[in-house]
Amino acid sequence: MKKQEYIKLMAYCVVLLMLHIQPIHAQRINHNFRNTSMSEALTTLAKSTSDYRINFMYNELEDFTVTTQVVKRTAPEAIKQIIGFYPMKMTIDGKNIFVECTQKTPTKMMGRVVDVQHHPVDFANVSLLNAQDSSFITGGVTNENGQFVIPCEVRKAIVKVSCVGYQTLTRTFDTGKIGSITLKEATMHLQKVVVKSSRPVVAIKGNALVTTVANSQLEHAGTANDVLRQIPMVTGRDGNFEVFGKGTPLIYINGRAVQDKNELSQLNSQDIKNVEVITNPGAKYAASVKSVIRIRTKLPQGEGFGGTLRAQNGFRHYFSSMEQANLKYRTGGLEFFTNLNYYGGKFYSLENMKMETQGSTSWLQNIESFNNMRNNEFFGKLGFSWMINEHHSIGAYYMNGAALLKPNSNYSSTSYADGELDEEVSAVKRRRKHTVPKHHANIYYNGEVGKLGIDFNMDYMWRKKRETSDQEETNRNQQQKQVASTSIGHSRMFAEKLVLSYPLWKGQIEVGNEYIASQMLNDFHINMATIGNSNTKSDEKNMAGFFSIGQQLGKIAVEAGLRYEHVTFKYTENGQFKEDQSKTYNNVFPSLSISTEIGKTQWALSYTSKTQRPSYEDLDGTVTYVNHLLLGSGNPYLSPVKIHSVELMGAWKQFFAKVSYDYKKDAIINISKPYGENGEMKYLTLENAPKIQELQAFLGAQFHIGIWQPKVNAGIIKQWFSGEYLGEHRSFGNPLGIVQFQNAIHLPGDIWMNIDMEWNSRGNKENMQLSSSSSLNAKLYKAFCKNRFSVTLEANDIFNKSNRDILFYNKDVTLWQSSTSDSRSLYLTLQYNFNTSRSRYKGQGAGTEELNRFK
Repeated sequence: MKKQEYIKLMAYCVVLLMLHIQPIHAQRINHNFRNTSMSEALTTLAKSTSDYRINFMYNELEDFTVTTQVVKRTAPEAIKQIIGFYPMKMTIDGKNIFVECTQKTPTKMMGRVVDVQHHPVDFANVSLLNAQDSSFITGGVTNENGQFVIPCEVRKAIVKVSCVGYQTLTRTFDTGKIGSITLKEATMHLQKVVVKSSRPVVAIKGNALVTTVANSQLEHAGTANDVLRQIPMVTGRDGNFEVFGKGTPLIYINGRAVQDKNELSQLNSQDIKNVEVITNPGAKYAASVKSVIRIRTKLPQGEGFGGTLRAQNGFRHYFSSMEQANLKYRTGGLEFFTNLNYYGGKFYSLENMKMETQGSTSWLQNIESFNNMRNNEFFGKLGFSWMINEHHSIGAYYMNGAALLKPNSNYSSTSYADGELDEEVSAVKRRRKHTVPKHHANIYYNGEVGKLGIDFNMDYMWRKKRETSDQEETNRNQQQKQVASTSIGHSRMFAEKLVLSYPLWKGQIEVGNEYIASQMLNDFHINMATIGNSNTKSDEKNMAGFFSIGQQLGKIAVEAGLRYEHVTFKYTENGQFKEDQSKTYNNVFPSLSISTEIGKTQWALSYTSKTQRPSYEDLDGTVTYVNHLLLGSGNPYLSPVKIHSVELMGAWKQFFAKVSYDYKKDAIINISKPYGENGEMKYLTLENAPKIQELQAFLGAQFHIGIWQPKVNAGIIKQWFSGEYLGEHRSFGNPLGIVQFQNAIHLPGDIWMNIDMEWNSRGNKENMQLSSSSSLNAKLYKAFCKNRFSVTLEANDIFNKSNRDILFYNKDVTLWQSSTSDSRSLYLTLQYNFNTSRSRYKGQGAGTEELNRFK
């Protein structure tokens, strides 16, 4: 089917679906209750369903309050949820539901349990004891808002409140409304050190490691970028993150894929509820997705006009600046939003490279390069979302941007042939990279038809990039050579994704499809006949279908999935279709995860089959010029990597650990090959290795010692791989290790100070050896005016030791590369929030992983 026909068909399906939304009766209930009386909550549920008549005594339940979010529940399920631990029972008689209080007394003990920061303490046990002999009378449990209502017949009672991680409180009250009860965190005195215990911030949920942000010190981190830097197994900064051993993750905010890394700096840490890290994602995600980060925010609040203004200025060798304005207007279920961003600055790096080649002539090259780059980027986004009712929502956005990069290099190259000086070359290289326009649009529908959940997304992207390069070389005889090249690239993508969900027995089943059509064009011109001009085109279509089923069998949760992908790749060079470089793939990717609780421990075991497709830059066969002895190129013959992964995770109290094994077939590695008739010139490219096996282990712990909240994480990756080097097989099996020591200190004046340290060991990755590195970061954060205005001062990589040297071994080439970039920095961030609330946009995006291949 042609793409235009496919677009028309999908658009017709969406329109047809929307025309039938209103007449269809919805049997599932969605509602957010906040300090709502039980009587009012039951009345709301009664209005939301026509399947049942809900009957209750209004005055009998008026003193009980409800704070919870009901999502996709039938009327009986919703009633069970809002009743919670209250002394009530529900009876179903045909179409009638009866709700009544099981303890009918005229008096009740009513109150709220909070911590020292006035945050609600949920699931606390509240016991009423006889004021004369302390014998047990009755009891209850607090709800999500920390509230409790306990019917009793006595006029006075001893109230005993207990909860894990807090000191038990006992106090005598007269029956009635007793107000708030404040619990203090439990403490243990170890010699002269006071250690506070608290409920676990890190836990396992299914196959995800969940870190709670709300009501923790992470609330004061600043933005989502700052929060992710504190999440176990996540490394990186400023939107460029990796999951330990799993590479770059897909990041979601409330189920919507993050398409631009600037979105993370637009989300305030105080609006985040929790962060989930999935290192073995299932069939719902594309087969090339090896890790996922899901950020969930707190419940939306506020109407009218609101937003966030943020300015970050500082130095990374040179001055740089980032300005943001995120604005929203809400009325009822309709929201309009716009995001405006500017990022500019100048950056510096110093690179040293030594390359030794063994052959008929032994060559040694020493290259030193001083680089700087001026960067100016603009980004804008405009969209809307409309919650038609609690069962249906639609939305769309359009974004565009422009980027102008001006990299300049001054380098010197000295080459020796068999130990004798052969050539000395100095060069000046000036480049210009224009990326404009950067069109991207998304449209979505999210809702329910009866018990059937529907999530549909459609994305379109089109970008144009033009790069010019002028290089002037001067040798030791003062002879000059000019190398000029121009590259114009066009990339576009159309994608759609449909996910249908339906409750089944003790869980639910999900089925869906995903279609992606992408194209990359590159027109390259150079004034060197030995390299020549080229015009390349890469076309790829990926049609996928998947299903997954999840069941909760007591304490055991099981999820199994299967994904099928049909991929066609066509490569054209200089107008000629390259049949030997064009490929078709048909693959099935199974997944399975099992999680449970054993005593006070949580466990999760999972298996996935994945693939790693080369980026379009890696597939581009265009040869680029470095100097008279060195070229670079991609490889259109590359095959995708097939990955089988088994993983075990465990958590106990404030400790967690993960062990995994990966088998990578057709792994992609860097290699060197001879170029030209005599083979003295080399070019660096990529190829598939037969296999690489990896064993990974990661563990972490967190503590609370007075005002000090430290975290310790450690991980190791051991690979089994050998390659050809100087006519022999060389083993690359030295492990890579990482140690993180993160410290949050709550200073007087509600100031938060963070001091974080990280150390990476020397070791092997593929056919490379990475040097050790370390970093030390410090930050001060202070919020004013009830968190509406905040100031952050941060210093990153204070000792400028985070850069890693690379030693590359392949066949007859040894290459050592050292790069010192702008890693040491000092920034001041000012942020103002007004009437802020989380986005209601529910579009998850389609083809997110495919978009990353264009970068």
